[in-house]
Amino acid sequence: MSSIHYFQRYSQKENVITNNTLLLFSRLYNESPLKFKHFLNALTNEFDINVGIDFNQQTKGKGSIPDGAITQESFKIAIETKLSDNFSILQLTNHLNSFGNESTKILLALSPKKINNKTHQTIINNVKEFSLKSEANINFISTTFKEIVLKFRDTINDYDIELNSIIDDFEDFCITVGMIRKNEFRMLTVACGWTLKDNFKNNNYYDPANRGYSYLSHLGIYNDKSVRGIGKIENIITANMEESGNLIILNTTNGEITQKQKNSIIQMIQDAKDNLGWNISQNHKFFCVDKFIPTDFKKMSKNGLLGKKYFNLNSMLGKEKFENTNEIAELLKLHKW
Repeated sequence: MSSIHYFQRYSQKENVITNNTLLLFSRLYNESPLKFKHFLNALTNEFDINVGIDFNQQTKGKGSIPDGAITQESFKIAIETKLSDNFSILQLTNHLNSFGNESTKILLALSPKKINNKTHQTIINNVKEFSLKSEANINFISTTFKEIVLKFRDTINDYDIELNSIIDDFEDFCITVGMIRKNEFRMLTVACGWTLKDNFKNNNYYDPANRGYSYLSHLGIYNDKSVRGIGKIENIITANMEESGNLIILNTTNGEITQKQKNSIIQMIQDAKDNLGWNISQNHKFFCVDKFIPTDFKKMSKNGLLGKKYFNLNSMLGKEKFENTNEIAELLKLHKW
């Protein structure tokens, strides 16, 4: 039996993706078997999989009643991963033979998008036929990497800082290798306690250059238990400003810097110095947006924003496309987190 690893050991891309997915699962289980149970049940359409050990007192046995018993219900989830939805019906059907005497048996097809309806129905029929012949009671589920990320985020809390960092990194990995589309609407939310006024004024947010981030289409600026503004990302620019006022561009994410973006960065550096006494002229990146649109996306859970947080706007707001940032800002006012 091959074990999952913390570091890449496979040359085939499909195996790397599977290994990283299993690693994600194992990290959640190691942190909390209960949260892992909630996550698996959400991912597998509420099959009520019992994960972990049960402690029972005076459980009746054959001819006797022990004072206590520690038991564990068995289950097996067989996973087949594809880089697209080109699953082989024969291969998936053959996987049905991998199950034994487990209480719960699930065959899980994992890919960037769910299996098409025709193939899905054929596999369902094969599973039913196999289950009737062998009395195996196997269930089949098709899911996506995007669903894994969404269900994982729904399972954990804001204060699970390490788990939030892990799922951020996993999502970034999936985006990088093309398992999650990069054209989705994804908002990074950042705390702007002292700088909110300047953020709105300059349509800009800054961070130390060595702080990482993953794909985002929009930036949300947070203050006092609510996201107060949202802007569409135009460019993320790493820059230094010399004493002479000359701006040295080190890196951009969207081609050459425009005059508007250049002016925004220069003014942001000056405002940080004048209003806060902060020197951000060296080793900072600047998130330039088209315009921060006011909104009021309230945080209802305890405590403030811990670090940063990503939101998939498509899933949360229930739309594939948005006319503009104003529409998103208005829809956010109707939601809470």
